[in-house]
Amino acid sequence: MIEVRNLTRTYGKKANTFQALRGVSFRIPSAATVAIIGKSGSGKSTLMHLMGGLDKPTSGDILVDGKTLGDLKRRDMDRFRAQDLGFVFQSFFVEANQTCYQNVSLPLEINRIPRRRRQKLAEQALEQVELFDKIKSKASTLSGGQKQRLAIARAIVNSPKILMADEPTGNLDSATGDKIMELLFGLNRRLQCTLIIVTHDAELAARCQYQIELKDGVIVHVRKPQTAANKEAIDKSRTAVRRTAPERPII
Repeated sequence: MIEVRNLTRTYGKKANTFQALRGVSFRIPSAATVAIIGKSGSGKSTLMHLMGGLDKPTSGDILVDGKTLGDLKRRDMDRFRAQDLGFVFQSFFVEANQTCYQNVSLPLEINRIPRRRRQKLAEQALEQVELFDKIKSKASTLSGGQKQRLAIARAIVNSPKILMADEPTGNLDSATGDKIMELLFGLNRRLQCTLIIVTHDAELAARCQYQIELKDGVIVHVRKPQTAANKEAIDKSRTAVRRTAPERPII
């Protein structure tokens, strides 16, 4: 469970201040799929960075499984990011001169995972994104879609509870973007991780259970999945309308 409470983020000082987020609040259940949408400058990436502990809010709280991120000491925050979070960025941020194996195993080295265990986990992550055959290839030799898959393998190598993706299809052609979409949603199902996607892609956002739309740092719309009870009530209402509506004349 992720809970955001009255979150604000202000940059600059005095006359040069800019309020990127203004009183944002919502809850996300575990293993959900969430799209954060809005125009450029709406606060999407700022919100994701705050939720991932990459930045600190000006005010408000972010709770993950009951733990307030703002209360964590630096070492605990580093451990949270290393063990519970996986990040995928639009620009990939893979090390071009390192092999795929080296790129994926880096988070494991930081977490001091033993070499044998590290190798097994890195190989499994590369298999999940269909890059095992590139394990010894340098990242510089990969296509754009392959680099994005490599970035995803690095993000999931620790089996994170939360997978965050910032415009994961933004630099890809439509066919490759579709494959990345399938991969991300497949990982959400297999790993039972919460998937949070910042995107301009309406098709990608529509596939998520939740949609949080931002405008000028404020939430303007939240779409939630229908519960069984709500769906039944809506269906009954539609049936009643059809029964009572007058027949349309034949013209």
